[in-house]
Amino acid sequence: MRKGYGGSATTSRRMSKSASAAAGVFDILSRGEGAAVADGDPPALDLTTLAGLSHSEVAERIAEAVNPGDVSLDDAGVREAIAEAISSVLNENENADVTNLPPELAEECFVRTLSFSAFNILVADIGASVQRAAHGNAVLANDRLKEISDFVRETYQAQYAKVKAIGSKISRSTAAKIARDVTAQVMDIFESYL
Repeated sequence: MRKGYGGSATTSRRMSKSASAAAGVFDILSRGEGAAVADGDPPALDLTTLAGLSHSEVAERIAEAVNPGDVSLDDAGVREAIAEAISSVLNENENADVTNLPPELAEECFVRTLSFSAFNILVADIGASVQRAAHGNAVLANDRLKEISDFVRETYQAQYAKVKAIGSKISRSTAAKIARDVTAQVMDIFESYL
């Protein structure tokens, strides 16, 4: 991978934030049931405190619980991804009760958090290169970033489906492996955009 915000030497460490965030979201939304994401620790947020809040307020509270404070660009990107993932799932499922979310919706929040946060971290790393490679054509740069975003989301969904099909449970290590695999694919497939 080319050098960008952090370069290739720190990509794995930076992507681990994405994996931890996704696992933290799942841990909270699943209330810890059937998930080995927090080694038996209680969820970071009591879901009953979210009853009656708007979807955006729920998303912001969960983002704060999973990733408190903005210390770096990656942290800000992860918090934004958490909020976007949760609010998009809740907006698509208006009647869902966040205090008792069906497992498939908690899983969808996990996958979206993972893909959105990984994309945000990738953009911090390769966004300037994509813009330079577009030779000042902002529309082309945005189209390329959108193409990468769509690819990342679809690939995360596909990778998660494979992991689930072999019986793996949601965990930070599962999320980290998916993140590493997808990041490598993005860098191989979209090298010409850099």
